Amino acid sequence: MSSPSPTPWLNQRLGNPPRYRLDQCLGSGAFGDVFLAMDLRLGRRVAVKILKGALAKHRDLLIRFEREVALSVALESEHIVQVIDYGVALDEYPFYVMEYLQGQTLSQLLARQGRLSVDQAVAIVVQLCAGLEVAHTGVTLWKHEATVAEPIKIIHRDLKPANIFLIPTPLGERVKILDFGIAKKLHLSQTTERTMLTQAFLGTFRYAAPEQLRSAWELDERADIYSLGMIFYEMLSGTDPFGILAHAASRRSEQSWAMAHAAMAPKPLRQQPNCEQISVELEAAVMRCLGKRPAERFSSVAELRDSLYPISINAAVISP
Repeated sequence: MSSPSPTPWLNQRLGNPPRYRLDQCLGSGAFGDVFLAMDLRLGRRVAVKILKGALAKHRDLLIRFEREVALSVALESEHIVQVIDYGVALDEYPFYVMEYLQGQTLSQLLARQGRLSVDQAVAIVVQLCAGLEVAHTGVTLWKHEATVAEPIKIIHRDLKPANIFLIPTPLGERVKILDFGIAKKLHLSQTTERTMLTQAFLGTFRYAAPEQLRSAWELDERADIYSLGMIFYEMLSGTDPFGILAHAASRRSEQSWAMAHAAMAPKPLRQQPNCEQISVELEAAVMRCLGKRPAERFSSVAELRDSLYPISINAAVISP
């Protein structure tokens, strides 16, 4: 099964003993394929992510994959996709099992609607803040047979609409953050390890913070707040703060986004078409997220969330 295509995996059973039957490919990313599977032991549907065959023997990528599993298990929040199980298929292909989510990504919603109402956008961001607060506050990983605790703060580094999942419920949309697979761990102690992978750029240029484009090492949680600001702005206006989406697709290059994040002033939100009704307070919160320097932004997602509560009360009740 050396082919990078997900097709050969269909109908395979993974686990020891074989427990997960792969029924359908849900999507493929740079490092793994995601499948809809049936948990034959419990009779429920789950999602399974398998490291791509072409990468399975690459040591650094295997380490990253294992870290993704460990971090995902440790991140316990109703607003972060939950990991259920993990293993190795055919003795060489790592996989892990997640809860199966039914709904749509924020990118799919925006592709259909173009922009969201103030109350829907605020409700999504408040829930994103709740999930990110768990990661930014820090989790504990246990090593050496659970005798050594390693406290770790986590930044996502690739927040974007495609990594935000919306689940319809009777009380409103429940938001889940996907793919902490390229998250950067920040040891709360002073001892750290640098590798070529941790220093390389990981993320999406369109939503990346200016400092993320300069150095993958000198980052903290305020990089996620910048990405969150880009998403917030897009939800409310249907476009980006720099006018790049208004140009032809050939001009929406990675270099264009990098230059905009580094040097272009974002257009005030209320100056976008049909955004005049947005409150001054909400505009100020969004624009503060987009500060070029980390010190100009909110110091934490908790501070951002708290700034939105008065706005949400005036707009609508926030969904859980």
